[in-house]
Amino acid sequence: MKNNKGFIVLVDISGYTRFVRSHKVSKIPILGKKFEDINEEHAETIISDLLEKVLEELDDTLIVNKLQGDAALFYAVSDDPENFSEKIIAKLQTCFDVFNTRLNELVFCQACPCDPCQQVGKLKLKSIVHYGDFLIKKVSRFEEIAGEDVILAHRLMKNSVEASEYLLYTDNVAKLKDFSYLGDLDHRTEQCEGLGDVDVAVFYPEGFSQAGQPPEKVSKLKQFLLMKEFFKAPKTRKILEDQFSTQAT
Repeated sequence: MKNNKGFIVLVDISGYTRFVRSHKVSKIPILGKKFEDINEEHAETIISDLLEKVLEELDDTLIVNKLQGDAALFYAVSDDPENFSEKIIAKLQTCFDVFNTRLNELVFCQACPCDPCQQVGKLKLKSIVHYGDFLIKKVSRFEEIAGEDVILAHRLMKNSVEASEYLLYTDNVAKLKDFSYLGDLDHRTEQCEGLGDVDVAVFYPEGFSQAGQPPEKVSKLKQFLLMKEFFKAPKTRKILEDQFSTQAT
């Protein structure tokens, strides 16, 4: 396994309280299990659809390593990390627009009374960017990245930032490029269990994203028909993983 110096990026969908009523509906005689299955299928399709849009946006810049629940792990190695870091940050900024635009389009899901569909408007996007060392190892048919810096990036997902929509990058990234042009950055120190204190900067997209406009109003009948069509062909993260993940040679 070769040691690599590069970018480790995590993109995570936050704000999704999963199946808060599923434990109740599962106890309903006869129909309970069916309602629970609908909850799970709709949640999986919604999350997969949103992840797909983000993956498509980042596909020409970062390598998808793994899908992890509601998150995606990426990496990239560049001969010009200074300029490449700027490209990554710009792409992740664009992801806020891509994500929020798709979220507004999915408002028709609320024509379905199930809990995931009713909560769809609460979803937000957050991302973590770190620059460090990692190994690329073969696991089954796929390649995965590993190492202390990969662990650090994951630990940073459990941070002290109260907002649910943001872009956080480490001091290692900041040393490559001055990102003060992003505006009012939140500089802070995060405690990573077992790895010590990590200096980071946080960018909040308020005022940047133009996609968060009110969705176009459509009739309830049209919303219902769009919802039925959307869930006719359920999406799964397994399908996305097979489509985007790097296979080992």
